Amino acid sequence: MEQSDSPSPRRRVENAAAAATSGYRVTDPAQARLLTDPVARDFLGPFLGRTASVAEAAAELDAAQNTTLYRVRTLLRAGLLRQVGERRRAGRPIKLYRSSHDHYFVPFAATGYDTLEDRLRAQGRPIWDGLIDAYAAALHGHRRYGHHVFRSGGAVMTSDLLPEQSPSGRPLFWSDTTVTLTDADADELAARLREWYAELVRRSPPSTGGGSREKGRRYLALAALLPVPPQR
Repeated sequence: MEQSDSPSPRRRVENAAAAATSGYRVTDPAQARLLTDPVARDFLGPFLGRTASVAEAAAELDAAQNTTLYRVRTLLRAGLLRQVGERRRAGRPIKLYRSSHDHYFVPFAATGYDTLEDRLRAQGRPIWDGLIDAYAAALHGHRRYGHHVFRSGGAVMTSDLLPEQSPSGRPLFWSDTTVTLTDADADELAARLREWYAELVRRSPPSTGGGSREKGRRYLALAALLPVPPQR
């Protein structure tokens, strides 16, 4: 059970918003390129604000150790990682790494992109590609290839009717649509999504550093509520 003096999910969201204006300001182009590359950033994640070995990072990311070692060396050369110690064992000791800073801020001017849209598209492409691959794998697993268009209440739905479980029994959920909401309803929904996302992050167990929590499996989760721009 969470202790009474632990930050609430809402407080964590507020703390994250406050931290958005702080952090180590990146000016080096090589560092900026790596921090705005979703793949490179994934490999920094296990070491961000904590200590881990290459093997622990590879296990967390479900990646090959050789691939992880290559990425770690790239991050070390760029100055984003540093070796902070060794774990003794029989034979060669295990090297331990940690991010050089716990929080990085990459100003737009350091990214090398011409426009904000260019940066967002470049960073978002691997995320959406991974989302589509996972979505397609779920449909392939249940041999569902059709597409549905129908009305549900006040919303028009377009759906592949994704099953609720993968063939191996792991849970699945995906739903998206455009809805019409009052400002009050939109505010309430946004607050609930923030709470849900903060709770999701809280429940994600650390994959490094030991502990008694059950080892989890990786899921792709997304929460979004955005005003739709007027069509041109």
